[in-house]
Amino acid sequence: MGKTELLYFDTLTPRQQLNDLMHKYAQRNHIPYAESWIELEHRYYRRYNIAIFVERKRHREKTNTSLSITKFLALTGRLTTAIEIGHEMTDGILMEKHHAL
Repeated sequence: MGKTELLYFDTLTPRQQLNDLMHKYAQRNHIPYAESWIELEHRYYRRYNIAIFVERKRHREKTNTSLSITKFLALTGRLTTAIEIGHEMTDGILMEKHHAL
């Protein structure tokens, strides 16, 4: 990441950081933004055996409230871990930008 981009990223809230990472992943892989979230959920499941989609659905049915994935991750204490996975997903992107400087 360039200095300017790194400064920008550090000013974001954790939820915004994860959104930014998912946008970068989608752009880099020429896929719809929604598919980047599906990939994040798959990677989270493979690593922790926790199905975020299923847990969000259960939460929605139990509380009758629909939360965004970032809000749900923050509520359940999983946002930091998801950001780490997001960084792994975009590592190639970040490294390419770093080497371009």
